[in-house]
Amino acid sequence: MKALLMTCAVLAAMIAGPPMVLADPPANQAGAAAQSAEPAVIDGYRSAHFGMTEAEVRKAIKTDLGNSDPTQTTNPTERTTILMVAGKTLIPDTPPATISYILGASSAKLFQVNVVWGENGGVDVGQIASTASALTSYFMGKGTYAKGTQAVNQQLPDGSVLAFRGADAKGHAVALRFIPIQEQKDGKADAKDKQAEVKKAVLVLSYVADPGKPDVFHIEKGQF
Repeated sequence: MKALLMTCAVLAAMIAGPPMVLADPPANQAGAAAQSAEPAVIDGYRSAHFGMTEAEVRKAIKTDLGNSDPTQTTNPTERTTILMVAGKTLIPDTPPATISYILGASSAKLFQVNVVWGENGGVDVGQIASTASALTSYFMGKGTYAKGTQAVNQQLPDGSVLAFRGADAKGHAVALRFIPIQEQKDGKADAKDKQAEVKKAVLVLSYVADPGKPDVFHIEKGQF
């Protein structure tokens, strides 16, 4: 499904990956982080908290996003239920985003929320880069994250950037991923001029209850 960009399992593996060496954040971000020594708390997205039932999530959507009627679908591989709301402006002067609330395969309760800007081909790279920077600063100012879980502006092997990652004391995690889109020339991306061709990007913000054990369907060892 386009709004998810990746399966829950792949995303969880990215969030729960080995600690990375942190890049030095801009001075304003470092200052924001220093303002709060309280432990960071990640319990979901806005009024939608991890562990909520479908009915509770729908109520939270109305509280947070007005009279939005989410589209419901399922991931046939992971057997999760997805409530999706598209076209919402969440931050002033930013492109509209799609929010996907994911209910677990076994629990039928909320365990992940994805917020995606530019799901259909990307948005202006400069505009979304500013959004990524603002969100990184916001998360750094939320408090102290569990030791070894925080990462800032880390280049990933696929060319995307992990703008921010952190987990709280309960293991709940947040990750912000910036994905540049290479403009195609004659059906192929010109490797010699990649920087000049990046005009659009996708930004994915994810909140996950348990990155190490996403509530998705899998065949248990010994069942086959």
